[in-house]
Amino acid sequence: MSNLSRRILNGWSDIHVAAAAGDLGRVRLAVQKNPTDVDRPTKERQTALHLAAAGGFEAVVGELLDRHARTALQDEAGRTPLHAAAEAGHARCVAALLGPRNREPPAERSRLLGLRDRQGREALLAAVVAGQAGAVEELVRGGADAARCTDQSGSGLVLVAVRCGHTHLLPLLAAACGGLLLQQRDPATGGTPLHVAAAAGLLGPLQWLLAAGASTGTRDNAGRTPAEAALAAGQHAAARAIREAVMTPPLSSPPMPAAATSSATSSSAMSAAAVHALGSAGGGKHSLYGGRGAGQGGMQAAGVGGAAATSSTPWQQQQQQGAGGQEPAGPAAAGGAGGKLQIPETPPQAVYYPTPLPGAGVYF
Repeated sequence: MSNLSRRILNGWSDIHVAAAAGDLGRVRLAVQKNPTDVDRPTKERQTALHLAAAGGFEAVVGELLDRHARTALQDEAGRTPLHAAAEAGHARCVAALLGPRNREPPAERSRLLGLRDRQGREALLAAVVAGQAGAVEELVRGGADAARCTDQSGSGLVLVAVRCGHTHLLPLLAAACGGLLLQQRDPATGGTPLHVAAAAGLLGPLQWLLAAGASTGTRDNAGRTPAEAALAAGQHAAARAIREAVMTPPLSSPPMPAAATSSATSSSAMSAAAVHALGSAGGGKHSLYGGRGAGQGGMQAAGVGGAAATSSTPWQQQQQQGAGGQEPAGPAAAGGAGGKLQIPETPPQAVYYPTPLPGAGVYF
């Protein structure tokens, strides 16, 4: 749109055209010609400070602030110049609007940070939705309260960042929110940020939250864990990522007592089925991927110390029968030689299953 059209249709003056173009000389000339044009609004109620902040023209923003331009004026959409700069990611303009060149009282600056647009968004929330890390950092440094800021539904900034898939903002918000990062809940579903990431299949935020120590056993209002919420939404990759994080042993485990060490040496290794039961079974109530070793029911199902030594695979049964009651030389005797895995010298015998009758079909 040409400058003439803007003047006619939007009610722009010389200072608006100069501010939108970032022409510092013409802005100074327009202010000298008519000082009252500093806060003159267009038909959309935008001032020259709105246009300069949205364009990222730091020098023009500073000049207008030196001329005592008001920073809390809102346009038809309810946006202040701080909203415009934050949403566009102009961190230096945000710093200028909150810096010493802003001649307004400190109370007015605090009010500026809390003003909401027509969508119920503060400047900090607008920057988070847009994924502008530099603007978020400047707003937090300028006094914005990241722990208190919410959207219209009451969701905190961490939930908003997770929904938008902005993984790069989570470290900044973690430092700003402190210990409240992982405790935020969705007011509608009662889910944690991990629930939101799992149900949406957002692997980036999900893996970051898991690394930060997010609880995999917390339940939402429907009684579902994050893994169950992922499976209910058809996000199998997210459920698999949670399972791998839960089943992966820690990097350093505490030393075992002497009694436990001798008992572990004399017993055989757990089978794959026992490990699966240990990770997925949760006692009387099912708890899918709720934590490492999900309850006493998983331990009982695994049969640690005795039942795990009895193998039910066809190969191990044949080895036991062929050895005449002697201990087989396969994986069932893995704990017999100092806890090391013993590889059998001969391959296991093939197991043949009955051939189905002609014409018989298998239906799933």
